[in-house]
Amino acid sequence: MLLKENTMGDGTGAVCTWLHRRQEPVCLLFFAGWGMDAEPFSPLLAGGVDVCMLSHYQSLEPPQLAELHQYEEIVLVAWSFGVWMAAQVCAWPLRAACNEVIALGGTLQPVDARFGLAPEQFESMLADFGQEKLHAFYRAMFDEPAHRELFLANTPSRSLEDLRHELAFLHQGSVQAKTALDIFSHHVITGRDRIFSGRNQARAWGRQTECQIMPWPHFPFYHFETWGDFLTALRPYQGS
Repeated sequence: MLLKENTMGDGTGAVCTWLHRRQEPVCLLFFAGWGMDAEPFSPLLAGGVDVCMLSHYQSLEPPQLAELHQYEEIVLVAWSFGVWMAAQVCAWPLRAACNEVIALGGTLQPVDARFGLAPEQFESMLADFGQEKLHAFYRAMFDEPAHRELFLANTPSRSLEDLRHELAFLHQGSVQAKTALDIFSHHVITGRDRIFSGRNQARAWGRQTECQIMPWPHFPFYHFETWGDFLTALRPYQGS
């Protein structure tokens, strides 16, 4: 259930949405990918964690998240284009407050033939963006028909103009901004990804970075009933 939504800063930054807020001791701070809002994640129950989602990226304004100080544990999970966004905007105090910072299915150079999405494909989508391109993207996020249908029953409630504006910002920002430092304590590669290929993800993080490869498509969330289960799957090194 959508609990709270507000735009941070001066109205040009991301939107902060509480997907679950029950005063649990653990907060999952979730940097979503391009084009998302709360709707696609509505099938997931809380599972013992509060979930604060950032989406609707419009600028590189750092998030103001003072409400997170109350939690015993904060785990930042950045997914897809959220990986690039989190690395660009998360200042040291926020990173220091997080017990873990996890990258999932994205890279620090998201528009790059070797380390992310092929520039010509991205530019083609931006130049000819419309309902057909959007639904092709939605279909490519999944490898299980049931999960695809569940998403299509819960698509983001956003206009094509809004989606294209965010896409243009992410394209321009990722091309022009300097490559951010790797802020992530753990790196999870979505091995069956048809958006950010697993090979490009592995190449982007490099051989010196230990990565966890999972047999997931780009949108892996429907493999789980709860956010708690999802978080457990990202943390096998804890023996959970």
